Amino acid sequence: MATRMIAVKDLVPGMAIGEPVLSATGKVLLGKDVVIVPRTISLLTMWNVSHVFVSGEANDSTAPETTAEPESSATEQASSSTNNMPEEFNTFFKEYDSLVTSSVSSFDFIRNNKQVPVQELKETSFSIYSTVLSTGPAIMDYLLVSDYNLADNVTRHSVMVAFISSIIGRKLKLSDDQIHILCLAGLLHDIGKLVIPKETDAEPRAHVLHGGKLLQHVPSIPQEVLLTVLQHHEAMDGGGFPMGVSNERIHLFARIIAVADIFHQQAYSGDEANPFPVLEYMSKELFDKLDQAVCQPFIRHVRDCLVNSPVLLSDGRTGQVIFFNPNHLDKPVIKTHSGTIVDLATTRDITIKRLINQEYLATAN
Repeated sequence: MATRMIAVKDLVPGMAIGEPVLSATGKVLLGKDVVIVPRTISLLTMWNVSHVFVSGEANDSTAPETTAEPESSATEQASSSTNNMPEEFNTFFKEYDSLVTSSVSSFDFIRNNKQVPVQELKETSFSIYSTVLSTGPAIMDYLLVSDYNLADNVTRHSVMVAFISSIIGRKLKLSDDQIHILCLAGLLHDIGKLVIPKETDAEPRAHVLHGGKLLQHVPSIPQEVLLTVLQHHEAMDGGGFPMGVSNERIHLFARIIAVADIFHQQAYSGDEANPFPVLEYMSKELFDKLDQAVCQPFIRHVRDCLVNSPVLLSDGRTGQVIFFNPNHLDKPVIKTHSGTIVDLATTRDITIKRLINQEYLATAN
């Protein structure tokens, strides 16, 4: 299809990006065929992009309603995404792999030089948020089956926390500027682990304090990022560290990253993703520790995304999640691929072992 250049100020929701939008250093900000929504225009303006290529003619009169409100039906969109997975998953994983690769390079520079490549990290956080924006509600499906072995633990965890924090920011309807800073804070929240002396690496507070020391002398890092790095292990009841502050004295971004941090750490406790136990843990055991105004919308979002997701049960059977028991988020109702309905809340000896992807199903069946 033919493309044409158009000024960002003249973009209309419903148009589609005709050629990838690149940063000054060649990083992909928006991929080809991304459908323009109002938030996309705001992002392009924030990135100081003046013109883009679009495909064909404007589609403002016929744009589907879900284009203007990309989060209006998270369950439906996340469920339908499994029907056309290969193309979308391949596109997402190429972007994800590129983001992890650039993060590895930046983090290695920090390890070796004890300096922060701010511009590169800001561009990576821009790209993470643009991926969240262009992928929509289905992005949680993609993240939950992403490749565990793409990078070292610190890098991969930091990228995932940045992704998850951006998703939470959208659920809380933060502004684009706020989410970009939040995403950068997510990317840098464990930066202290890159420079921590070996003799102190067993001390839980050490990486927080070393991260703060590293960032406090970087003038181009927003203060919200520094504060979030220092506070992301604080707890709402005052039982966190390093300062023991509580409730509203903890910055909102730190409260968001605390949720993203715990979710990713526990959903990926090994090489495979099993988010069901952590949803239960976060909703009950951490009720007084996490900001529930942040935690509960995220739990609902992940729960909705997991409906229809394929899983492997502990007895070797495969199936799909069809219903969540509200009092036992770790024990949903499963329809096996042989047609049997299994209510895990009433079946003590069967649990979910892990999420699986369509490729696994194809070989298993």
